[in-house]
Amino acid sequence: MANFAWMDKIEALSIRNPDALIQVIGQRLRRQRLAKGWTQKELAERAGVSLSTLKLMEHEGKGSLQRLAKVAVALGIDGDLRALFSGQRSFESLEAVERITRLRAPRRKIDHEQENSTKKGKV
Repeated sequence: MANFAWMDKIEALSIRNPDALIQVIGQRLRRQRLAKGWTQKELAERAGVSLSTLKLMEHEGKGSLQRLAKVAVALGIDGDLRALFSGQRSFESLEAVERITRLRAPRRKIDHEQENSTKKGKV
């Protein structure tokens, strides 16, 4: 299978909203199909979806989750959806989020009596 890592890096930079994300998923479906040497018609038949549905999925990212699952099963990537949804970049982002979360200072607990006196103007 061809190495598309450089494309994943470019895509990671362009995914900023849901519309962009679904287009990237469609592009990845297409790459998976091409890597197997299948035509759109062949994949549509194997997946049990219409050719027009598959074309919409690949070109515009449109389609139901059920149809996406059918196509993933036909491509043999249902057990490893990372081939569609994630690249190394997204795991790095998750780790970065976890690091930031761990570095955050815990919230201070305010004594209810002190909070009530502050609200009444007493300190």
